[in-house]
Amino acid sequence: MLALVGVIFSYLQKSRDSASYTSALIQADILFRDSKDVIKELLKKSEKDKEIRKTIFDTLYTVPMILQVDDNETYVSLSCHPLDSGVNINWLKAEGNATAEQRKAMAESTIDYIVERYEISDGSLLLSKISDSISRKSDLGKKKGIINLSQLEDIVRDYRFESDDVAKSAIPWDRYFSFGLDSTTIDANYISAELLSWLFDMDISLVEEEWLEGDDLKQFLSRQGGDISRYNEKIFTSESKERMRCRVMFGYAEESYAFGFKYIEGRATEFDFYGKQ
Repeated sequence: MLALVGVIFSYLQKSRDSASYTSALIQADILFRDSKDVIKELLKKSEKDKEIRKTIFDTLYTVPMILQVDDNETYVSLSCHPLDSGVNINWLKAEGNATAEQRKAMAESTIDYIVERYEISDGSLLLSKISDSISRKSDLGKKKGIINLSQLEDIVRDYRFESDDVAKSAIPWDRYFSFGLDSTTIDANYISAELLSWLFDMDISLVEEEWLEGDDLKQFLSRQGGDISRYNEKIFTSESKERMRCRVMFGYAEESYAFGFKYIEGRATEFDFYGKQ
């Protein structure tokens, strides 16, 4: 009898968990649409004022927007990050005009730097695996290319298994690379300290101490002695773009949940519910 009661209790608990998950997912879908509308309205109001527009992007990228209700349990937190703040990994297969070749060279040299910096034993094999994956169609988007960080990390795990390369330290790939299939420029004022240090030949400790994401990169390079000749106007842009990845955390039924989405030029896509946090 006790065993039967235990089975019934377990079943009821799973049913409650499933109902809670479904309810939270419905709430997330509502907040997804609301978040898109909030971002769209904010950017629409600043279309004619570059300074206000820059302030809005800085706020979205550096400080989570939090709405807290009096009961301290109901809250919504919105934070975003630019999609194009790194060297696009898919530029490894760029081809066409001179600018495309420059993008490709930048991606290749960044891989070379990471191979040396993080002591990867077989850089040629790793590059080959990444390039092959870019050339294959994605199961998710049915388009060629690496579309997110987890896809790249899967490739790296496959490389390590094949090469018996034991990781000496974790590689922060997303501090160097961005992902997606339609990016042609780098959001210059939001690049990471690691990427800035490498691309412009600057001491990492100086950059980590002085660089604030959102600052004007060209002014920073001039002020701190970076190699400004490497600032390619056709690749780096100081004008913030409506291309971002956002994450929303919210309280629901005394639990915390989260979801993410991409916001590109007024459209919100790739909703991803992360579940209970």
